[in-house]
Amino acid sequence: MAQVDQSTDIPTPDDPGRFVEYETIFAKAEQAISAAAQESHAHAVNLQPDVEHQDGSDASRDGTPDEILMRKLVRCYSSESLSSVTSESSVQDNFMNVAGQIEVVMDYSTENKRFTLTLVQATDLKASWDNASPSDTYVKVHLMPEHELKGQTKVYRKSLNPVYNERITMKVAKEDLAEHSLKFTVFSYDRHARHEAVGETTLKLGDVDLLPGPFSTWLNLSDINEKPADLGDILFSLSYLPTAERLTVVIVKARGLKWTENKVTADPFVKVYLLQGGKKVSKKKSSIKRGDNCPIYNESMMFALPSNILDKVTVRITVSENAAGGKTPSIGHVLVGSSCKGANLTHWNQMLTVLRRPIAMWHPLRK
Repeated sequence: MAQVDQSTDIPTPDDPGRFVEYETIFAKAEQAISAAAQESHAHAVNLQPDVEHQDGSDASRDGTPDEILMRKLVRCYSSESLSSVTSESSVQDNFMNVAGQIEVVMDYSTENKRFTLTLVQATDLKASWDNASPSDTYVKVHLMPEHELKGQTKVYRKSLNPVYNERITMKVAKEDLAEHSLKFTVFSYDRHARHEAVGETTLKLGDVDLLPGPFSTWLNLSDINEKPADLGDILFSLSYLPTAERLTVVIVKARGLKWTENKVTADPFVKVYLLQGGKKVSKKKSSIKRGDNCPIYNESMMFALPSNILDKVTVRITVSENAAGGKTPSIGHVLVGSSCKGANLTHWNQMLTVLRRPIAMWHPLRK
């Protein structure tokens, strides 16, 4: 496992109001990925029983180090839930259960002081009223703090994965952008003319680098009808290199960790398991961070993973405490893979859609 030294240009837990600079983080994460690739010769994983033997030729099949090194993460592949980062509330109060994701593209023209927002699509929207069939949905966009309605999409019929491609423009002075936020609310609509909010998220424009644009990102929609897990959240990226048949998991950081048994402090670390058929076939772990409930890791872990079993494996990421006597009580975990649901499935599918590039996403920890 490779680790990247921290530096002052990575946002600290004491500064939660700033947007995570993904290009900075992943420039560092890529260094870890490149270093870890060199170690893969000695640490290739054999998955049983469905996986053929993998050896150190994984990395060498890719040829040059430049080919091994993943290309720099483009901002449009950031799956950061910006509302959970930029909210004026605490992380625990604001990070709700995910009710889907929405993709948006933003651009700003300094020449005519015009801000352009494109609602691209939504995925894995939560069905309303326990309907067996997909709901009819639409999106409203408000400019905050005035709560001024700036646009509304058409109603999209019977789909929990609607494609919008609808554009909204508004005139905003560049110096006023930092004072405003965009609130996105997805509504469900039924034949009885009932309107119900499926999920919402808020984006602070001051925390987004619009120049040079365009800026594109996925946002998690918070389920406003459910309470947060309140165990903490973890940010990690997934990437898959098909030529080398290699899965890379970069543990970026965690926040708001809740210690077990009401401890005052603890020393957290992260374990990453590759599961097949419910059995652990490979395990790697991060370094230990002393007494930090918002630890920054930026550590890369690699797993040999043949493409023909991508739909048969699950990645389990567990945040644990390093306790006395060799005990490691679990704070919480996240599962991602083709058998998962909601945001956990979306994260996995986005990785497979955009091969070779790290896809990052915040996930709430579960027991």
